[in-house]
Amino acid sequence: MTDIAREAGVSLSTVSYALSGKRPISAQTRERIQTAIARLEYHPAASARALALKRTSLLGVAVPQREAVDADVIMEFVGSFLAAAHEKDFDILLVTAEDHDRTLRVVEEGKVDALIVMDLVEDDSRIPSLAKLTRPVVLIGYPEENGGLTCVDFDFLAAAKSAVHEMHSRGSERIAMIAAPGSREGRTPTYAHRARLGYRRACQALGLEEHIIELSADPAEVSRFTRDEVLAGHRFDGLFVHHEGALPLFGRAFTSADIRSPEQVQVVAIAPERAATTGPWDVSAVDLPTASIGHNAVTMVLEQLADQDAPRHSRLLSPRFHARGTTRS
Repeated sequence: MTDIAREAGVSLSTVSYALSGKRPISAQTRERIQTAIARLEYHPAASARALALKRTSLLGVAVPQREAVDADVIMEFVGSFLAAAHEKDFDILLVTAEDHDRTLRVVEEGKVDALIVMDLVEDDSRIPSLAKLTRPVVLIGYPEENGGLTCVDFDFLAAAKSAVHEMHSRGSERIAMIAAPGSREGRTPTYAHRARLGYRRACQALGLEEHIIELSADPAEVSRFTRDEVLAGHRFDGLFVHHEGALPLFGRAFTSADIRSPEQVQVVAIAPERAATTGPWDVSAVDLPTASIGHNAVTMVLEQLADQDAPRHSRLLSPRFHARGTTRS
């Protein structure tokens, strides 16, 4: 402030008043001070500002780093967090979701003002400790037991039901669900659990036989399944794909096996629009709205930060089906 006062030709106390707003100063004097600040490239110290405001202006996001997680989808979410936080003059601090103890320390030590946690599983062991935190927490996921925490997610159950009903209404009678294999520590992520439940309910409602097929995102495995189960056996005339990594592999496998979609086999996915519309085909899909999920998560956690007595609530984003090249008219 001494340097700014000297540069602007005003007293040190005048600079202090201009920065703190404790006393009114003339517009002309304020402009001189702001010009001096810009000329000297002065920036407030983040640590000092955090002490004064009792805020870091940082939101923590616990991001999964597991091998099975689609990195492209995760980065779409991260981009949505960054954009939404930037609008509110906040920044994002990424922490590794698998290191839960470190995540808790980041919050408890006041390094962030609030926390967003991704990749929830049913009966998630992290929920009790997250519920004890004094700073706001928002979960991206929809566990049956959420510990009273705020949740936001896409309605995967309704999306899966929509995918099956859309294919059935267009003529498919033998619809398989293609899912990623395995689960974390024997438990299923909430989005995968709800998508499978939606598929089963749709099949039951329509009187269809259920087939949930777990495939890795391996070209040879997808090609073998396409050749043996779809082409040779004519076992399925519809595929509901909830596996972003396998989606382009099926496009290439269909081309290699000369399977026409949608004439022979209809395909509907749950996937971000980017995944559905790039690659070897243009897939009909219930688009996963990553930008909207991220924006809602940031908005909801900042609402809690502004009023920590506000009631906790959950929000599910409604699905929309987009007919593209792999479903019949």
